[in-house]
Amino acid sequence: MGVSRPRRGIPWWARLLGVGALGVVAGLVGAGGLAAWVGWAGADLREGADADPADCADLAAAVGAPALPAGTSDAECTYIGFQDWHLEGTMTVPRAELDAWLADLPGSPALTDTGCTDAIACVQVDLTQVDEEVDAHYLDVAVLREDDGVAEVLMSAFTT
Repeated sequence: MGVSRPRRGIPWWARLLGVGALGVVAGLVGAGGLAAWVGWAGADLREGADADPADCADLAAAVGAPALPAGTSDAECTYIGFQDWHLEGTMTVPRAELDAWLADLPGSPALTDTGCTDAIACVQVDLTQVDEEVDAHYLDVAVLREDDGVAEVLMSAFTT
C-alpha cells in the first residue's frame, strides 16, 4: 500500500485573488447602480422643481442689462431654482432693437444662424469672464420666428 498524500486545496494566493476579483465586480456594480440612482434623482429634482412666474425685468438684470430690449412686448418669464437657477422668457422684440441690446452686453455678441436648434438665429453669451458683477453665468438668446422685422425670442439666463 502506498502512502496517500492529503489533497491540496486552492492555494491561499488564488483564494485572495478570487476574493479581490469579486470585490472589484461588486464595486463596479455598486458604482453603476449609484450612478444610475444619482442620474434618476437629479432628473427627478429637475422635473419636480416648480416653475414660478417671474418679472422679465429680472432676466435683464441677471445679465447686467438695465432693461429688456426697447420695444419688447408680450413678455412672459418663469424662474426655476434649486441649487442653480434658470430664468427663461419668451417675448416679441423688434429685431434691430434686439441686435442693439445684444451689442451692449459684454463681448458684444451677435446672433448667428449656425449651431441653432429650433431657431433661425441664436447666440450664447458667456458671462463667467465678465469683470463686473452679474448674477447669471450664461445667457442664451434664440430667435424662433421673424416677421416684418419683429422677432419672437426665447431668452434664458442661468447659472451652471
